[in-house]
Amino acid sequence: MKQYDVIVIGAGNGGLAAAATCAREGLSTLLLERHNIPGGSASSFVRGRFEFEPSLHELAGVGAPDEVGTIEDMFNRFEGDVDWHRHDSTFRLVVPAKEGDTDTFINEDGVEVTVDARMPVGFHNFAKKLEELVPGSYDSCMAAFDLSTRMFKAFDNLENPSKLVGSVKDLPDIMRMVSHTMNEGLDALGMPKKAQDIFNTYWCYLGSPGSQLDFLYYLAMVHSYIKNGTGIPHLRSHEMSLAIDDVIRRNGGDIWYNSEVTKVIMKDGKPAAVVINGEKTVYGKYFICNSSPNAVWADLFDEKDIPAKQLKMLNSRKVACSLTTVYLGMNKTKEELGIKDYSVFIAPDSDSDKQYEAAQDFFSGFCIINCLNEIIPDCTPEGTSQLFLTTMTFGDVMKDVKPQDYKKFKTKVAKDMIETCEKALNISITPYIEEIEIALPPTFARYLNTPFGTPYGYMLEKWDSMIPRTVQYIQDQPFSNFFFCGASQERGDGYGCAYYTGEKAGGIVVKKVKEGK
Repeated sequence: MKQYDVIVIGAGNGGLAAAATCAREGLSTLLLERHNIPGGSASSFVRGRFEFEPSLHELAGVGAPDEVGTIEDMFNRFEGDVDWHRHDSTFRLVVPAKEGDTDTFINEDGVEVTVDARMPVGFHNFAKKLEELVPGSYDSCMAAFDLSTRMFKAFDNLENPSKLVGSVKDLPDIMRMVSHTMNEGLDALGMPKKAQDIFNTYWCYLGSPGSQLDFLYYLAMVHSYIKNGTGIPHLRSHEMSLAIDDVIRRNGGDIWYNSEVTKVIMKDGKPAAVVINGEKTVYGKYFICNSSPNAVWADLFDEKDIPAKQLKMLNSRKVACSLTTVYLGMNKTKEELGIKDYSVFIAPDSDSDKQYEAAQDFFSGFCIINCLNEIIPDCTPEGTSQLFLTTMTFGDVMKDVKPQDYKKFKTKVAKDMIETCEKALNISITPYIEEIEIALPPTFARYLNTPFGTPYGYMLEKWDSMIPRTVQYIQDQPFSNFFFCGASQERGDGYGCAYYTGEKAGGIVVKKVKEGK
């Protein structure tokens, strides 16, 4: 009877990184995935003559041509082959004027707005643009980037709390800011409110607004986006997934697709094997799980075997946001459509907390519109382009939608999102749609097997953010030989965050196996 050193459950980003880490260190490794392809959200799908990117907006951490970022560094270490396309802009925030607004102007698109901020790459460039938009904000913006730069020096020490204490003398501001929110931190730096709203635009990538999200963690994310810009693989995110699949196989690891783990078998109080597709049993010494803890405890374990602490953790945490995405294959080029930017955030209000409040209901006017051709010109056939529109919601927003009304409902949501983008950017989209696919929370729930279809795991809140989760990581794992990775863990949503948690969990297992523990 073969026993693997490690069995990895789920071939999402975290599971792929975990399996690659273990296989490269010589551990007998088995990666199990219920779908027929790797990647989870990092995949692609085809409609007509268009191949769509399901989830990746932009990937921070790729780095600049002359400076390797954390993501590119990981693929270099893994010897994974990816053709990167880099992008040297960040975001554009557009807040259309509402009735009663007094501080409005007409932007270059001929639309009346209260905010139109097209932000550049580079700390100085970003701060200079912010100063242009909000006079008196340059110094506080540069102070935030100075803090984020020094903060990265402390991040490695988060894995060892005793070392973190030793770094207090060098990084007093880090310890002082640990327990503060985005709003509190920027207030302390003296950043004007309007500048804060622009600075906080990326809050939705982590799913918590300015009054809740940990200031230092948000700074870390903004730092990664602003420092060197972003990147996307030429063949979209599935190129990364296939590259890591190849790394695992080249290093002797096994990958079984169409292999759903349906049961975890316990022995002596800890996992000893998994049952695949309700039939085949495979044994392992260690287990790394890239699935949602909600699904794992509900579907894979007997109730008597679930540690009480895990149930308390589930009950104390809030499920993060869910997404709705409209994928559009256009029979016009981006130039013909009048698209000028890769990523535009359209919001009914510039304040992140008001955006969060509005997202408690279904589509409220908040929408991100991306045009992949801006980064990868040949991602669609000549004379065409592809757009994807994304909005977010919180909780069970579909509970009142009857099955017979589902198609009508999602069509209306898509129509509202498209019209919002058309009005905010003064462009025409509807007449030129060749292909359309609409993914609501139930779509993502079926594919990701997460509560309400969230790809984010659990909300990052002031009491439950990256730093406490990181310090408590080992103590928060359910068994001595079973580790979680992915969006449910310390860094929340994001490709880089998932890779990090997978590589971390894999490294822990490698160390344990080699030490004979």
